[in-house]
Amino acid sequence: MSLAPRAELQPSPTRKRIVTSLTAAAMLAAAFTPLAAIPAHAELAGRGEVDPQHGYPTWYSDGTVKLKYCYTAEDGCVSTPPNSGPASYPDNFPDEAFWFHAEASGGNLGLYEAALEGAHANEVVVDGDQMGFARLRFRLENLVIGAQYTITHPYGVHTFEAVDEDGVGIIEQTIDEGCDPEAGGPCNWDSVGAAFLGDYQLGTTATFLRQINAPAGRLGDPAIPAPVTGAPSGNNFVQVTGPNAGGPGVNTLTVDTFGIQGVISEEVDGAPSTPDLASASDSGRSATDNTTNVATPTFAGSLPANTSGTVDLIVDDAATPAVSAASTGSSYSLALTTPLSDGVHRIRARIANPAFATDPAAPEFLTSTPVTITVDTVAPTATISAPVPSNPSADTTPSFNFGSNETNSSYDCRLLPSNDVWEANCASGKTYDAQVNGVYTFNVRAVDMAGNVGTPAAHGWGIGTTAGPMGTGIQKDMNGDTNPDYIGRTSDGKLWFYPGTNNGRLNPRVNIGNSGWNAMTSLLMPGDFNGDTRSDLIASDTSGRLWLYAGAGDGRLSGRTLIGASGWNSMSELVVPGDFNGDTAPDLLARDSAGKLWLYPNNGSGGFNTKSVAGASGWNAMTELAGVGTFDAGTTNDMIARDSNGRLYLYKGNGTGGFSARAMIGSSGWNSMTSLVGPGAFDTGANNDVIARHTDGRLWLYPGNGSGLGSRIQIGHGFNIFTMIAQ
Repeated sequence: MSLAPRAELQPSPTRKRIVTSLTAAAMLAAAFTPLAAIPAHAELAGRGEVDPQHGYPTWYSDGTVKLKYCYTAEDGCVSTPPNSGPASYPDNFPDEAFWFHAEASGGNLGLYEAALEGAHANEVVVDGDQMGFARLRFRLENLVIGAQYTITHPYGVHTFEAVDEDGVGIIEQTIDEGCDPEAGGPCNWDSVGAAFLGDYQLGTTATFLRQINAPAGRLGDPAIPAPVTGAPSGNNFVQVTGPNAGGPGVNTLTVDTFGIQGVISEEVDGAPSTPDLASASDSGRSATDNTTNVATPTFAGSLPANTSGTVDLIVDDAATPAVSAASTGSSYSLALTTPLSDGVHRIRARIANPAFATDPAAPEFLTSTPVTITVDTVAPTATISAPVPSNPSADTTPSFNFGSNETNSSYDCRLLPSNDVWEANCASGKTYDAQVNGVYTFNVRAVDMAGNVGTPAAHGWGIGTTAGPMGTGIQKDMNGDTNPDYIGRTSDGKLWFYPGTNNGRLNPRVNIGNSGWNAMTSLLMPGDFNGDTRSDLIASDTSGRLWLYAGAGDGRLSGRTLIGASGWNSMSELVVPGDFNGDTAPDLLARDSAGKLWLYPNNGSGGFNTKSVAGASGWNAMTELAGVGTFDAGTTNDMIARDSNGRLYLYKGNGTGGFSARAMIGSSGWNSMTSLVGPGAFDTGANNDVIARHTDGRLWLYPGNGSGLGSRIQIGHGFNIFTMIAQ
């Protein structure tokens, strides 16, 4: 009968004290004395300091080797963090891990385990619940019910009685001795070493088993059993004697290969403690996970008593220190001055070895064990996945699925305009409660473990009979809050962003371009021109090239792409009316020197399809052109134009790349305006509006009424500092 399928014989989660079955308790008590009562002749030689990063001793020593607390996949540990990211306490840390672990099995021996383990009292990673113990575990099957079996093993001799389990004789015994915080107070880690490991009478210190020809830096491989040496009892095997122990008619079973976990500690006596990444430098969701977007972090630790001289921090085993400072007696705190690159780094602290002055054969430095940190300064990218609400949609309770290019990201969500505050820890599959009819934008941004916040992804649509903005990046909305914004260039070549409010005003400006914008001859705000759901900027330069500046979704720009190699300086006016030909993508209108108006259709990914004529002639009579979106009561996108007499006309789009009849919406006086912008619905009304700058620098809002313009409202002054306004 095989052992593995029997669920009740899998490793027991119980870890404290002596664990037996009731029917075997009397036999066990007669067989051996509990480990806690054994004199301290069977114990380890010493331990390291408790690591402040996780609360366990850094190492235990058997007098021949120090074994470090092993909890990472890189070290080949039996226990590793539950998630694939770097180990961190308590966020990504195993409930139990080992300094030492030896395991053997074969035949009727389902498991022999000898270990030195650190765990948590309630099997959940909670700081303050750290506990530790020495463990012996025995599991055997296919035995004679009621018969006694003697197990001779590397750490002693035990005798048990086989009990009845579904008609099969079994032995299942676990012995754990050490310290338990539930017994009162913090764990006494010296008692853990004193409990290791046995009821034998050989020697004064219990030694660790090691595989013969073990890999460098390790006592063995836990996954590949091999012969061992170093048993303190002299028994480098497990031998079971009793009726049918080795099978029917075979009364002896011997197993002499073991899988061994034991990673040799690099910690040096008298060296500084392992550097601890300071909480202020450990950015992101946790201040203890050693994942940060701080490229010049600070590290702190302790020093041996009476330390003097210099403390160095060594990065990635470099030959020279990254930073040095005089010690402060019993501790050190050092900040790196050269930024670390993104990725995993190992940081050590070191001090001069006093013995080196008199003994050149001694190490020159005493160096700590390393701390491993991950530097991540790159923000994650959130993406919204199908299905998304149709446009328009009859569904008043919209749902969204989303993800990120970084594992372990969390998400912030908002639904504009009804839920304008970012909701943290938003889960994919987010469903909102019932919404009224209107135009909405859903935003989601990813936040990685280091605290980097990505630019929002967006989906815009309408609930009811009104469609949302064509394309998901709303024209003139550069920061994703559905409010139209304003951009201007000053004479020193700087670009300034004015976030719009939801009541027809502008918030304080933000610099989004420090220099070089004087080379541009036009600035345009087309909406989402490249199909990434964020509103963009288009600019032409003095060389006749046309550039697309992708919007970052937060009012800023994230790099430019050439979308027109030459010839754009032959155009006397560029206009972005929104979707002008009915294919849902925002387009470009351009007036040439002959007065012809051309439509450059967007190809949906940041370029153009074949141009066509939108207006055959006569457009040179107009001194200003501006796209105004759906300005009238229709559904097509429109344009306004001012003639040399100061009159303002509305040119209604026909939805297929041309115009229907024009209508005058301003009979005179518009020559006093130095710029015209169609921002969309800028005030609290539903109709699209016009913003105009006067020659005296005042900024005026002309609210749209669905067919023309209402009474103007001053929304700013001093705007004549701008040499160009983004149209």
